[in-house]
Amino acid sequence: MNRNSHYTGAKLLVAEANDLEHGALCSRCEKAITGETSPSKFSLLKVILVFILCQVPISGLSFLTFHTFQNRAGTETKGIDQQDYFSLESYNSTGNLYDIVDAADKSPEADTFWHDLQKTDGIVAVHSKWAKKNALPATVAHPDDPASKIYQINVFHALHCLYRIRNRLTSKIPLEKWPRNDIHTMHCVDHIRNDLMCHADISLSGSDEYVSFNSHSHHQKCRDLGALQRWAKRHSWTGYKDYLEGVVGYDFNEAERVNMAMAGKGHWNKAQSTLDNETGKIELWFEED
Repeated sequence: MNRNSHYTGAKLLVAEANDLEHGALCSRCEKAITGETSPSKFSLLKVILVFILCQVPISGLSFLTFHTFQNRAGTETKGIDQQDYFSLESYNSTGNLYDIVDAADKSPEADTFWHDLQKTDGIVAVHSKWAKKNALPATVAHPDDPASKIYQINVFHALHCLYRIRNRLTSKIPLEKWPRNDIHTMHCVDHIRNDLMCHADISLSGSDEYVSFNSHSHHQKCRDLGALQRWAKRHSWTGYKDYLEGVVGYDFNEAERVNMAMAGKGHWNKAQSTLDNETGKIELWFEED
């Protein structure tokens, strides 16, 4: 983190104009240099003493300014990379989670809601030392910053999966042209299954007619997704998609075309797939069922 530090301590040591006219070397030190001794005999000694005494406050202010800067920088780094991140784990009591009901429906309001959610992909860059200190899983390095690692905040992966599933459920494209049982979509179902089982919601929901239990208390405990989105944007790797397309050679449209063509016909053999650690390029091995 680069910061410009302006040294202001010098202003405290500048003598007033009247003092300079009377030959004072340092207005702060003037009272300390007094005595009955002869000016001619000890003039050199006086100059040396003035110089030494003036260096004491200068050095002290310099030391204080430097450490203030260091502590401020350290506090900001800690606040952004550690304290802020882990505070996102807390659950806050909220009222209406979002100003929308039945977001799965096919409506302009719901479409806007989902498109807004997709604006945050959750791909972030964090300091390698911070990642190691907090025992984060192994991951790829930032291609332009060796001191950083690349991660994705899991909830945005899950939201992407829900977005994909909703698009297929509400689509008017015939199944033969746009299969719903492709590998990507089926992976999304399993990803959401894992998240639901891992983060089991223990809220007690009520019912009005014994059939559906969809009545949620206004005290339902939820995490602050807005705060998480802001954290993700502050640490976002903005060049992610360009790197995928330009360096890794990953074409989203082509990958989706192949994914659709292979839907229901087989599975990816991860054991036979290869990964180039330098570029991140993946060669997938597809096996027919």
